Amino acid sequence: MNILVLGSSGEIGTNLSLMLQSQGHKVTGVDKRENTWTDKIRTIIYDLSIDSEGIPSEDYDVIVNFAANAKVHELVEYPERAMDNIKIIFNVLEYCRMKNKPLIFSSSREVYGDIRRYVTSEESSDFHFSESPYSASKISGEALIYSYAKCYQLPYLVFRFSNVYGRFDSDISRME
Repeated sequence: MNILVLGSSGEIGTNLSLMLQSQGHKVTGVDKRENTWTDKIRTIIYDLSIDSEGIPSEDYDVIVNFAANAKVHELVEYPERAMDNIKIIFNVLEYCRMKNKPLIFSSSREVYGDIRRYVTSEESSDFHFSESPYSASKISGEALIYSYAKCYQLPYLVFRFSNVYGRFDSDISRME
């Protein structure tokens, strides 16, 4: 398969890209920063919050989107980064719509808010209780995806990650 990984310089994007390559898939990455952990992933440096013009026009089988400002505490301090997340997913969805390509989206368990107070089942989320600009940006991203699926028959898969860490996680200050 020919796979486009957006946000390929982050921890999850790096691990997924390397695994896919080891299985024989062709992987192209797009990120706004260079990958400091490996040079084995072909990466185009581009800020997807601007538009989708920096995405190569190859014929990809699937688009995987990890591109986002992901540190919850930083988005509380700099809420404009949450708006960048919304712009990113909009630009990616437009790309997928124009190319008629399926999307895999990395959301977050943050969309649930404080699960001890608000969630009554694993399937439910009450979006009235968004607890940070980050969670609001992920809720917005999911809402946009669902609308594109309905209006344009865009195939998608949403993953809600929780407490991600691993071999390329070097953010010691966050872990402390």
